[in-house]
Amino acid sequence: MRSFFIFILLLAPSLAIAQGKTRLPDPLKVAAEFGGAIRRPAAAAPMAAPERLWKKIQAANAADLRYAKALADSVGSPGAKLRSACYGAWIVTIEQAQGVGLQDTSGNAPTPPEPHAFSSFEQLAEVADALQPTGPLMAACAPSWTALRLTAVQFFTLAVTGAVGLSALGIAIP
Repeated sequence: MRSFFIFILLLAPSLAIAQGKTRLPDPLKVAAEFGGAIRRPAAAAPMAAPERLWKKIQAANAADLRYAKALADSVGSPGAKLRSACYGAWIVTIEQAQGVGLQDTSGNAPTPPEPHAFSSFEQLAEVADALQPTGPLMAACAPSWTALRLTAVQFFTLAVTGAVGLSALGIAIP
């Protein structure tokens, strides 16, 4: 049956030319008219809003990330090394967003000013930098979510919500 549809799809252009039609038929439409198995590609899933992804990233507990990094460092397996790099970049990103280590010229921690239009703009710019595919956080975590066959949003959501089990990570026992 499938070879019939392929034959029709190959034959359709020559039939159109023989019938004097100047426009070639849509092969997907022809296959559908004959009850074919060719389906239109599904539309790509909408991208998650950067704000939602950023909230998930920020929701992580830095102390928990440090402990997870120490666990991963102690194992030293290839997967653990990938996760350790991700945890390290995640810690730096959260601390940067919270202003940890920020010092004025005297070495003191500055107080956020009021109004803070420029400070807010800078924080948003840093978020934009962090969420870029080549940003330190995304570049460090991409190997982890790729190894687990997850998207960035799925990875950060699973990690932050604690809804992680072996099955959530795609682990199957043969």
